Amino acid sequence: MPTIHEDVDNIRVTYVPAGDRPEDANWAGSDVIRVQAYRQDPTESHSLHRGAEFPLADNVAFCRLIETLCRVYRQGST
Repeated sequence: MPTIHEDVDNIRVTYVPAGDRPEDANWAGSDVIRVQAYRQDPTESHSLHRGAEFPLADNVAFCRLIETLCRVYRQGST
């Protein structure tokens, strides 16, 4: 499976399959979602900061991530 990514403003969200990583770099032992910010305006440069990676051991973990993002947003936006 190829690496898949989408941009949201200055953030790149990437789905990284475990099989695309060398064994010594596959710390999670599963596919991951990587979130990175662009170093500059993405229209000027495609250089990215190192990003956080969230292991996708199962679909429950991913749903917990989405629920947590929504909870944090609701608490912060009130």
